[in-house]
Amino acid sequence: MVNIVGNRLVRAPSVGGLIITDPKMTARAILQCRPNSHPFPERTLILDQPVKIGRSVARARPATNNAIFDCKVLSRNHALLWYENGKFYLQDTKSSNGTFVNNQRLSKGSEESAPREVCSGDIVQFGVDVMENSRKVTHGCIVATLKLYMPDGQEAKASI
Repeated sequence: MVNIVGNRLVRAPSVGGLIITDPKMTARAILQCRPNSHPFPERTLILDQPVKIGRSVARARPATNNAIFDCKVLSRNHALLWYENGKFYLQDTKSSNGTFVNNQRLSKGSEESAPREVCSGDIVQFGVDVMENSRKVTHGCIVATLKLYMPDGQEAKASI
């Protein structure tokens, strides 16, 4: 798609096949469900402000444009994801079951973590699987591939 800006033609950036037509282009994050995750539909998050990641409660219901999950191992206010000064950050907000980036836990249980820079392609995990004595998972956690897009629509750098 091409837009006319002033008297110039400008190609509109796309994210995941969607054309961004918002003139106030913002950073975005996409959470793609991994095979070892509690199932959820792909989420597209607009990062014009910090986005709360958490468990569904009465007023906050899961949707494809938020990071609220119907998942028992998440805290109501589990983590925050945001974009600032050209970088993306994830922070655990005192969750009980932890937040992980590429299998590394961000903080000890029920402690707030320092902001952690994240990159496109990182694997994020919210919570941990809860198992019965038979080692059968009774409540799965959220595991996702994180795809990050700069305000201009270009995919952010991948982790090294």
